[in-house]
Amino acid sequence: MPLFDAEGEIDHEALKNEVDFMINNGITGLFVNGLASEALMLSDKDRDAATKTIIETVDKRVPIMGNIIANSIKNGKEQAKTYEELGVDAIIITPPVVYKYTSKGILDFYKQIADSVDLPVYIYNAPETGNKLSPQQVTTLFNENPNFRGYKDSTQNIIEQQTTLSLLDDKDSFELLAGSDAQIVTTMMLGGKGVISLISVVYPELIVDLVKACKDKNWDKAIELQDKVLRVREALKTGPFMSAYKYVSEQLGRPLGQMCPPLSDLSEEDKEKITALLKEQNML
Repeated sequence: MPLFDAEGEIDHEALKNEVDFMINNGITGLFVNGLASEALMLSDKDRDAATKTIIETVDKRVPIMGNIIANSIKNGKEQAKTYEELGVDAIIITPPVVYKYTSKGILDFYKQIADSVDLPVYIYNAPETGNKLSPQQVTTLFNENPNFRGYKDSTQNIIEQQTTLSLLDDKDSFELLAGSDAQIVTTMMLGGKGVISLISVVYPELIVDLVKACKDKNWDKAIELQDKVLRVREALKTGPFMSAYKYVSEQLGRPLGQMCPPLSDLSEEDKEKITALLKEQNML
């Protein structure tokens, strides 16, 4: 969730404001330093500073999950230990980025980082890293390691999600979380506990209402809201990475900072498209 000023430095005041905005609008937990938060633009020092600001601002109002993005076990352990010292409530481990690993290498990566701290550990399956986890890999980690608590599934593949659930030894202690706003309803229908949502950064109440409808098993309302989420998601995915989120937030009077170079701003054509899509949904 880091927000940048015009010089490319973290805007800690804007970050505090965004944390308060999300919590005040019903968000029940925060996911820190995710791929979509521009975390790959951060040094270790900046990542830790952003985490510290978030922890202090939250002040135990909601739990905080710290995301680990590392390409080595050593670096992953260091990040996990720092998160533990800073005071997060859980860690989640992203697959290594770009480099291809064997199945044993991936499993060792997750197991050794998880074993290095006394925190609940979650798996983040993010295919964009180039190391998508198979249902067999995910369930091997859960079935053989009791410190794993949950799974953020960003594959957008309902068949693999169902396969994962079918291979678990203990489904009751497995916290399945939608990792894509596009798949909230299907994940919740399969027993999911919620979603780690990017759209909630801009429209938290929309996601809160959708998750509540799912938990109440009001599926007609949930499907209607999921359709709205898909249209909003289309608008927010327009243009360069994350630029639409920042543009829309600014239009709503809640700036999310500047794009961090070399990431780019929206074109005027993109702005017009986004505005039209969101006005159709009465969201702007």
